[in-house]
Amino acid sequence: MIRRLAAFTFALMVSTVAVGAESSKPEFLTSQDPARRDLPFSEAVRVGDLMFLSGQIGFDAATGKVVPGGIKAESRQALTLIKDVLTRHGASMADVVKCTVFLADIAEWPTFNEIYGEFFKKPYPARSALAASGLARNARVEVECIAYAPKK
Repeated sequence: MIRRLAAFTFALMVSTVAVGAESSKPEFLTSQDPARRDLPFSEAVRVGDLMFLSGQIGFDAATGKVVPGGIKAESRQALTLIKDVLTRHGASMADVVKCTVFLADIAEWPTFNEIYGEFFKKPYPARSALAASGLARNARVEVECIAYAPKK
């Protein structure tokens, strides 16, 4: 009897671990935009309760170019695209726990911060920033985020 109970308990533990492992497999989330769907990356990947967003630049899908207007316009567009990705996949800017910011010129950091404050409120996500020697499409800024976004 004890041996059967131990075997049953062991089987139950193994199946619980297997179910937990199954639910934490990465879910690759693609864009609805046909132009972006063919790019060689996912717009986000959900693993467990976390969603990892690919970096966004201030790209305008209608023109296929970076939006005009410099760091302010590009920052606003990049953060709007992040907001759109989060919304599409059941999350919001309030769910963001970490951002990484890449700037073409670190001197534009104060201007980026001004726009960043339009999208994030206290408590702010953790954040890192660095200057890069070149960004995709000659962008001034690229932002990537991680959000706490349990699947609903």
